[in-house]
Amino acid sequence: MAPLLAVIGAGGKTTALRCLLPHLTGQHVLLTTTTHIYPLAPPHTRLLLTDPTEPALLDALRVPGAVCAGRQAEDGKLSALPTALLEAARRTADLVLCEADGAHHLPLKLHRADEPVLPPQTDRCLIVAGLSAWGQPVAQAVHRYALHPRWAHDPVLPVGAEEILFCIHETAAACGLPPRQVRILLNQADTLLSAAQGAALAERLTAEGFSCRAGSLQQEADALAAWILAGISAKD
Repeated sequence: MAPLLAVIGAGGKTTALRCLLPHLTGQHVLLTTTTHIYPLAPPHTRLLLTDPTEPALLDALRVPGAVCAGRQAEDGKLSALPTALLEAARRTADLVLCEADGAHHLPLKLHRADEPVLPPQTDRCLIVAGLSAWGQPVAQAVHRYALHPRWAHDPVLPVGAEEILFCIHETAAACGLPPRQVRILLNQADTLLSAAQGAALAERLTAEGFSCRAGSLQQEADALAAWILAGISAKD
């Protein structure tokens, strides 16, 4: 069964998935979603399949390269494959990458009880949080901010270290996996100030037992991708 890496949170999930693909050349990779995702078509992937049959998807996965697949959804997005088809794909692929959350393009997120939508037997969960939230009002930076009672009462509260940590801790709890199966990426450390802020947060999260990095997927894609994939990029 192919290992499955799920990506949740906010502030760069799809970018993270796109950055992983060049590091998987020669492997049989399925890129999909349990929620909704804008499809990654060639040249980012080898092939894009919409509403594939099981024979078509499995045949595609027998050829090296990344296949992006899902069911047709609104606004040009893809939605989740049927569970049985995803399981069949895991028996054929070397690795499955799955976007398992949505954040309406905001850098942070809180979750309803039915979120995130991790596939069964997820091997690793990458939590992404966007440092661009720092200093913004929670109402403008946090998807579903009103799930936090104080933030609902004070939507102009500026995001700082404690607010970012709260979102990350809430996301880690929502995913339900032990820290050893979780990677936390503090993305959007694109300036000296945001890099310093991210490094301080990463130190705190590392002390809690998480594998955490602060960095920029725009500037450090290769190094961050290697860290995300370490130990999971080969079929068991």
